[in-house]
Amino acid sequence: MNTIAFYNNKGGVGKTTTAINVANELAEKHRILVIDLDGQANSSRFFAEPKAGLETALVKKNFTPDVAHSNTRYPNIDVLTSTSALNLVNAQFEQLSDEEQTANIRKVLSYGSRYDYVLLDLPPALTKITEKVITLCDCVYVPIELSTFAIQGIPTVTGALTNCNAQFGGCIVNKFDKENPSDNELLELLKSMLGNKVLKTTVPFSRVIKNSFSFRLTAKEYMKWTAAATAFENLAAEIIERTENGI
Repeated sequence: MNTIAFYNNKGGVGKTTTAINVANELAEKHRILVIDLDGQANSSRFFAEPKAGLETALVKKNFTPDVAHSNTRYPNIDVLTSTSALNLVNAQFEQLSDEEQTANIRKVLSYGSRYDYVLLDLPPALTKITEKVITLCDCVYVPIELSTFAIQGIPTVTGALTNCNAQFGGCIVNKFDKENPSDNELLELLKSMLGNKVLKTTVPFSRVIKNSFSFRLTAKEYMKWTAAATAFENLAAEIIERTENGI
């Protein structure tokens, strides 16, 4: 089992679309569990009907996340769904001892022990729950939409990962416009800051991604011949390579 989290402290950078499309690609050869830890429940609604229970598993020792489990229309993808109730338990989680917090997060992660990959869609907030999750995951990928402010904010994100002793897998550039000189300049700046921690695959700016999500389809299902669909295929392959090589 490999546990991979998608996190950024900024919303709207493509965490959910990345998690969904990477899950779809990995599921061609692997068993996948998606854990939606964002109270917005966008990943949950994409894959299934959201069910409560995950939030209770995070704060109660003997409560398992089984009730939040759903099969999906994808044979090799299951999901632990969230609801808005997840937004209400952070204060209760903070009141637990460090040992109890760790045990509850491990319990949720270990639910994926029968899967090859566990993908976690995290909220754009560094709550105590998020901190514990990224500490205990095998690696954390940071989706980013290029802008001056986003680049300036990267040290804050990577610093938070360092403070949590999290394994930084790399930065995934989303909504990349290769015809825009500014995007190309910002990409080079990001590479100068992070080196090989910037993934080679960039996900292009594309209506395909936005439209596919509206129809609850992955980019490959919606228009598999497009650059957007190919990008997620390449991204999943690169994540597997990095996972196997410990990059």
